[in-house]
Amino acid sequence: MRFSFSLVPSPPMSAFGDTIARAEEWGYDLAWVPDQGFMQDPFVALSYLATRTESMMLGVGVTNPYQRHPVQMARAAAALADLRPEGFILGLGAGEKRRIRDRVGAPTGPFIDTISTTMQVLRDLFAGKRVSVSTDVFEIDDVALEIKAPPKVPIYLATTHPEAFRAAGAYADGVIVGDVATPEVMAQIVDWIGEGAKAQGRDRPDISVVAWCATIVTEDREAVVEHLRRPVIGSAINGMHRVTRGLMGVAAEHFPQIRAAKFDSSLALPEGAIPDDMVDRFAIAGPADYCAERVRALRDAGVDTMGFRMPVALSGLYDFETNLHRLIQDVVPQVEG
Repeated sequence: MRFSFSLVPSPPMSAFGDTIARAEEWGYDLAWVPDQGFMQDPFVALSYLATRTESMMLGVGVTNPYQRHPVQMARAAAALADLRPEGFILGLGAGEKRRIRDRVGAPTGPFIDTISTTMQVLRDLFAGKRVSVSTDVFEIDDVALEIKAPPKVPIYLATTHPEAFRAAGAYADGVIVGDVATPEVMAQIVDWIGEGAKAQGRDRPDISVVAWCATIVTEDREAVVEHLRRPVIGSAINGMHRVTRGLMGVAAEHFPQIRAAKFDSSLALPEGAIPDDMVDRFAIAGPADYCAERVRALRDAGVDTMGFRMPVALSGLYDFETNLHRLIQDVVPQVEG
């Protein structure tokens, strides 16, 4: 099993690089930098990280074709793959429409069609082919990368949409499963990925599955669960596809209130909308042995890579570097032992 984490770049960039370099020394396999907001540019940050690390894999987790044209993605990815040969992953997703895409006037278009076309376009560009395509979101007219022997770049798709899981099985090298810490639901997702793989004559085990969820090592589980409840789990519920949300146990009658509370901090969550056991379905928080048990259960459900997410909403409450160290020092040995 591989162990990875995501961290938002923040100034000074040198301090951000120090954290990632220490994480590599501790034994992490992969570091992700998000493109899910208006922070420092992840591709620039990843270029810097390539100079601060030796062999750790690096990934953008994730960018989207609504804000970044696929040709621009391919150019940036090719440069990073050159800096870290066979060690860069291009993560794709939908992005947050209301919070981010709408604020910059990004084009709209159906997600499944758009992301499937994007993955095919990127594969063709990385293969040195010329591409022409027209969609609701982007157009490409007879373009090839002006790069001699473009590198092969693994493409991972981040989603909670059943049809996107199938699309990932058909076209992606890996899948980033957001905010699912429940092995039974993860097993269903792995089945969906397998359906897409089978339809294209691919083998499901060849497609990496990343469990991307908030993971905090703590002896005070009760306090952390409370801190996660509204800003982290409420946000995850809001962004999750309705089918997967239902599998996670979110009551249909509570969803409109949870969604409203995400965008209006003055609104109270209804009683029982996000109970403690629901927090546990979306996140992992507790002592090291408890966290290790939860990670092993996800591994048994088909996950080959853990993506320890550091929730930005809790940055004022928890030291993320300390948490990263505890995860690799206290949790990972129990998973691997």
